[in-house]
Amino acid sequence: MPNKTSCEIKKIIESALLLVLSKGPEEVVEKLSSEYIPLLTGSFKKSTSPLLQYADSALANGNSTTEEFLEQLRPIMSILPWEYSYDERSDAPGLSARIGWAELVGPKAPFKSDKFCLGFTLIAPETLYPEHNHPATELYYVLSGTANWTLDGKRASKKPGSVILHPSLHKHSMETEKETLLALYIWIGDDIVTLSEYT
Repeated sequence: MPNKTSCEIKKIIESALLLVLSKGPEEVVEKLSSEYIPLLTGSFKKSTSPLLQYADSALANGNSTTEEFLEQLRPIMSILPWEYSYDERSDAPGLSARIGWAELVGPKAPFKSDKFCLGFTLIAPETLYPEHNHPATELYYVLSGTANWTLDGKRASKKPGSVILHPSLHKHSMETEKETLLALYIWIGDDIVTLSEYT
């Protein structure tokens, strides 16, 4: 029987899907509209991620369009499965303590799905998430923090409530200034298993 925590997280997934279906671009909405929340096959426990030092600031810079969602996240930030899967970079040491994601739905996530991934990305202040790409089409919905987003060399500042689409294998990066960035992400497409690679 699901415990209270997993029920709370399932409600967050439901809210996230509704948000994407109401604000996402048509190509994402079409692929997600027939999907359902998969069964819980994993568990949630207290995280030891260094990203938790940014949890409060990650929830602090939303706006009227994202505040309600951020309040839903507040009680469970410390048990989300935060991780960082890249190799360390000699030109940017310590990124694993400043960048990470918590995947709730996906092939290896607590709610197992081979159809789509859903989770949250957190980037500490004054941090560059270097240029990378991946086979999956990626949709971001910014929840908190204004940051600079670059896609195929074009840079734009995006605030909470913004929707950002990264097509398959297109190069993109994110860079924060004084605010921690927290964003909801969705991965869809034929390959949601292959991880991102720095370019």
